[in-house]
Amino acid sequence: MFLNCLGFNRSNHTTDTSSSHRQYPTVIQELCHQFSLADLRKFTNNFDCRQKIGSRVYKGSLEHNGVTDCPIALKRIGKSHQEMFEFKNEIELLCQLHHPNFVSLIGFCDDEKEKFLVYEYMSNGSLHRHLHCGKLSWKTRLKICIGAARGLHYLHAGAKRTIIHRDIRTKNILLDDNMHPKLADFGLCLKGARFMSKPKSIQVDRIIGTCGYMAMEYAMHGIVTDKCDVFSFGVVLLEVVCGGKYVNTEAETEFLGQPLEEKIDPNIKGNIAPECWQVFLDITQRCMNPVPDERPAMGEVEVELEHALSLQEQADITNTNNEYNLLSKTTFNQNMMQELERALSMHPEDIRDWFPFLYGEKAQN
Repeated sequence: MFLNCLGFNRSNHTTDTSSSHRQYPTVIQELCHQFSLADLRKFTNNFDCRQKIGSRVYKGSLEHNGVTDCPIALKRIGKSHQEMFEFKNEIELLCQLHHPNFVSLIGFCDDEKEKFLVYEYMSNGSLHRHLHCGKLSWKTRLKICIGAARGLHYLHAGAKRTIIHRDIRTKNILLDDNMHPKLADFGLCLKGARFMSKPKSIQVDRIIGTCGYMAMEYAMHGIVTDKCDVFSFGVVLLEVVCGGKYVNTEAETEFLGQPLEEKIDPNIKGNIAPECWQVFLDITQRCMNPVPDERPAMGEVEVELEHALSLQEQADITNTNNEYNLLSKTTFNQNMMQELERALSMHPEDIRDWFPFLYGEKAQN
């Protein structure tokens, strides 16, 4: 659809017959545009360093009939076996799955020398960046969470088979011109059981993802279900309210004993209505339950977040003081630690290694 509006037909490839155009299944040929390396050089002014917007990402301009029409993002793919797997996996998935809360894959380049994925350009970058800048209002944060939850719900329940993302984090939630959130980076996705059939866990030999966001059953035992994504989303919710920063200073060591209310991002402190806070806090805790079956489905998470936003908007109408006081004192992390230790009989230091955010440490990327 993105290409069609510019006059491209997804099945019309460039006339280059080199190795840039390897054989793909017919469905991929029909649904996804395959660019030559020469095309991409043109789009990026020969990969001008001034076009770089990330370590391996370039901003480009899609041209049609000699007219520069649309900004795009080009992600260079490494040459490792794992990256090749993720490259093919993302192409096959995003060519067939489309949702307003997914970043659109415009096409790809499979040249012998270079491989790229070509996406729509997300002008406002990642949620991670905005949380660290501290400029998002509380209601904007809620709306972003709702959109991301909606996209993840579709991934789990909108196709013939459940699809598990495996790398849900704030860096993989991107924002467009209107701050509309879209999930990105689908290379690690796994296909689960057919929708409406009995859920089945997947056992993997290699643990791949981001420390600090992984569910315990996945990080320690390689067991993957859609509830792993739910746990990761709970971490995202925690980051959203804490502003991506779990401690104020490096020297702070008593994080576990401090109420979560004291960790709220100063930029939104006083802006959260108590009624909204309780709903948001409850769904965050439930997402991060150490027992996978006790975590909610993403559809329920979406509904609860919409309810939290509704409560916030209602409270804002009647609030005349322009500031809210949260009287609750939730030692969220300490309670969760005790549950994790009881559920999995693990040593605290093992949990610290996988979940640094529980101790006020920043997760490694």
